[in-house]
Amino acid sequence: MVTLAIETSGFTGGVAILGRDGLEGELVVGSKKTYSRRLLGSIMFLMKELDLGWKDVDGVCVSLGPGSFTGLRIGVATAKGICLSTGASIVGIPSLDILAQNAVLFSSGHICPVIDARRGQIYCSLYASDGGFVKRRSPYLVISPDELQGRLPEKGGILFLGSGLDPYLKKISAIFGKRAIFAPRNLWHPRPSICALMGKKRLEEQGRADDPVTLAPLYLRLSEAEEKKKRGNEKAH
Repeated sequence: MVTLAIETSGFTGGVAILGRDGLEGELVVGSKKTYSRRLLGSIMFLMKELDLGWKDVDGVCVSLGPGSFTGLRIGVATAKGICLSTGASIVGIPSLDILAQNAVLFSSGHICPVIDARRGQIYCSLYASDGGFVKRRSPYLVISPDELQGRLPEKGGILFLGSGLDPYLKKISAIFGKRAIFAPRNLWHPRPSICALMGKKRLEEQGRADDPVTLAPLYLRLSEAEEKKKRGNEKAH
């Protein structure tokens, strides 16, 4: 089985291809160029390097978000287009789940991935590791860093990782003190190879693919433009 994975929730993202015997290739790039300019080219480059064609792809796993609204729309639309045209299965995986998996070997405490949501907020959730795959212990949240204290356990170390640390590392450190542990910066981004592994696991264990027609990004909140439109509609009434 050949699985293509797409991760476009942030500036650093890319594609990966998982074969029967494991990871065949992965291309991850940190760039502010929109994914409309680089995603399809990355997929074609990796497939060419591995001598693969569209007929070889059995499944597509795609990061659903939360994260960059534009990046997610492009990633999900690309994955759906591939599956609708080739008949491959599609599986959507939340970006926070993918990011938390970077810390799977941290088994002595809690894991809290944080993604910068801008406007003074972060996307986050709480996880624990079983040594193989992480397990989510709380809902997906969009909150301010100050609200973390009331949402996370009162005891035990907490490993933080993710793009939300760029603006808020000092604030989180001040809130949690010695309980806060920060993963190395190279683990702060969701990886397409992990998206592929998690999607393949779900297909093998549950046999459950998503509907390529109805699958949608996980935004958690309205975009700034949608919020402005909503406020305008409320004022009009």
